[in-house]
Amino acid sequence: MREPDPNLTENEARVLADIGEYGVHIVHVLEGDQGHGFSYTVGLTCSFEHPEVIVFGLPEQIAHELLNAIADNASNGAQYVAGATADDLLHGYPVRMLGVAADDHGDYLGLAQWAYEGAEFEVVQLVYPDKQGRWPWDDSASKGFQDAQPVVGRRESSQ
Repeated sequence: MREPDPNLTENEARVLADIGEYGVHIVHVLEGDQGHGFSYTVGLTCSFEHPEVIVFGLPEQIAHELLNAIADNASNGAQYVAGATADDLLHGYPVRMLGVAADDHGDYLGLAQWAYEGAEFEVVQLVYPDKQGRWPWDDSASKGFQDAQPVVGRRESSQ
C-alpha cells in the first residue's frame, strides 16, 4: 500500500487517511446519461486480507452503506470471495460475489491501482437481483436493470 507523502493531493491523502483510520476508502463513480454508476472499495486487501468489492447501479448512499457493512464484517473476519453468496448484506435479497479479472481492474478501479502501486489485488463484483429475484444475466430481467448493473465479474456455470 502506498505510504502517505507530503506531495500527495488532498484527495490522495484522504484516501490513505481513510484506509488508515477505517480500513477502507469508498469511491463513487457516476457514469452515463441515465446516472448509472458504480462504487468500489480501496483498502480491504491491505487492511483485512479481503478482496476489494465493486457494485454497480445503486444510489451512492446505499452503495456506501453496503460497502461499509462489508468492511465492518471483513474487520470481524467475514470473507466475501468469488463464488460466494451472502444473505446478510441486503435485507430480503441474496447477493453473489463474482471474481473480476485483473485485466478489468484498470477499467473501473483506477484509484485502487494507484493506492496499491501496481501490486496485485483481488476484486469481487457484488451482484444483486431485482425485486422479482431475477439476476442481471437472466433473459427475463429488464434491459434497464441489466444496463444499470453490467456483469464484469466472472460467473461460475452454476450461478
